[in-house]
Amino acid sequence: MAPLFTCLGFANLGLPLNPRDAIYYQTTPDPFGFTPNAVGFAFRDLGLGTFLRSGPGSAPNPNQDWTQFAPFSDGQMQVATARNVAMTPPQCPTTEAPGPFFQKEFFHNGYAKSLKQLVHFYNTRDVFPFNVTSGNCPAGTTEKVNCWPTPEVPNNIDMTVGNLGLTDQEENQIVIFLQTLTDGFTTPYPDINTFTGQCMTGGLASTQGNQFLIPTPPLPPCDPSICGVAPLPDPPIP
Repeated sequence: MAPLFTCLGFANLGLPLNPRDAIYYQTTPDPFGFTPNAVGFAFRDLGLGTFLRSGPGSAPNPNQDWTQFAPFSDGQMQVATARNVAMTPPQCPTTEAPGPFFQKEFFHNGYAKSLKQLVHFYNTRDVFPFNVTSGNCPAGTTEKVNCWPTPEVPNNIDMTVGNLGLTDQEENQIVIFLQTLTDGFTTPYPDINTFTGQCMTGGLASTQGNQFLIPTPPLPPCDPSICGVAPLPDPPIP
């Protein structure tokens, strides 16, 4: 079946680096001798650009004629479907605070923790930009509300979003629409929908998950094993 509610394209939405992602701390070999990320916080996820270069952690590019397009694809991630984006287990009927809600992660790196945050990012990314990393927004601002940290990969950012001029009510209406796209999945196992954890409660959807923010440490430059592979990113990735 053809996927619904996606363009199947690639885009760099300008998301900040998420310091809670496990990849930044997986710097030592596992029991099998595999090191997921030897460069720690010098890692930058170039997405499609890394694949086109056959870069670290990527499958080999099957067509080297495509390699030349890597600098125009750095930071781009495949656009996921909106279908079932609000799907939750029965006892946690929503993804949105105050709940009871089921905590989810949205976007490729899990930066947004609610659909409200996701829509607000699309709407205001370029309205509240700050030259800081996640967890370091200035005093008097609230990250994911009126402070969006700097993009992890500043190249090739999709400028069709970022300042949509939507009201708060219009954002909420889009969230409600996204919640209508839930139709469930085929159930091959009798307990696939069993959830034994606890639902979360409290707070607002716009600040959902902010209690888990941690300051991004000072970032070293992008490691040459990622950003030093020809054809080089243009401009260079910091």
